[in-house]
Amino acid sequence: MNLLLALLLAADWSAGPVLLAPGPHGAFDETAVKDPSIVFHNNAWHLFYTARGRGQYTLGYVTAPTLEKLNAAPRRQIMPAYAAAPQVFYFRPQKKWYLIFQTTAANYQPVFATSTDLATWSAPEPLIDKRDAAKWIDFWVLCDSHNAYLYFTRDHRDLYMAVTPLHRFPLGWNTPRQVFSPLHESAHIYTTNERTPRYLLFFETQQDDRRAYGLAEAATPAGPFREVDRNFAGSVRQPAWTSEISHGELIREGNDERLVINPAQIRFLIQGLPAGAHAGAYAELTWRLGLIAP
Repeated sequence: MNLLLALLLAADWSAGPVLLAPGPHGAFDETAVKDPSIVFHNNAWHLFYTARGRGQYTLGYVTAPTLEKLNAAPRRQIMPAYAAAPQVFYFRPQKKWYLIFQTTAANYQPVFATSTDLATWSAPEPLIDKRDAAKWIDFWVLCDSHNAYLYFTRDHRDLYMAVTPLHRFPLGWNTPRQVFSPLHESAHIYTTNERTPRYLLFFETQQDDRRAYGLAEAATPAGPFREVDRNFAGSVRQPAWTSEISHGELIREGNDERLVINPAQIRFLIQGLPAGAHAGAYAELTWRLGLIAP
């Protein structure tokens, strides 16, 4: 096993403060803030998230010069209808930003929107047509120098992947195939910053409604992914604002389509709940966002 991975697996996890809490009564995100995707650009953090409030899920956006100032910064709803599980990155070949997220069309259809400034977005367009009746969720794009790879969770059990040549992105996807199993949802894949890059898969697990994270790795973005630890990030040291580790995104070294991370300096922006708060209807759970680190 790679030495960095061995050190990461042996580490305890600690939680920093809550960085984004649900908004005030009547706000579009009054119940929960979930599923973060974040980049640093032009001396500011840009955070996109699933917002639960007013009986619906949509996307929120907030920006601030430091992570600690995000919670006090103005928030904006950026999509009018159901939208969830965003991913944001800068696509260098086209010199524009992409926002990937899911809608309820065709039992959770993936869509994309583009921007030149991270503030104003194009109308969403379908990313890939559903090709079976199964439930597809939590769409994730990673690119290497030749291809773009689209990953998604199928039926809360299997990780599937489709591929398109880089010059055809965001269209031209081939038939999806299974590359990993089992998992619950929110599978995110990153490129390590090593001389010979590896591809680390962080995937959410669930047992008795409690959320945690597993880790797998591969030599190429196409897999096969080898499970390293099913309880890689299962809990944080107390006292902490969360007893669960759910749908998170790693803080990246850059902001482009390669999704580069430094495995020696992991910071994990997650959604969490305090102990005893995971009760009742899922849509009413009061998720909040914060950092954990080994």
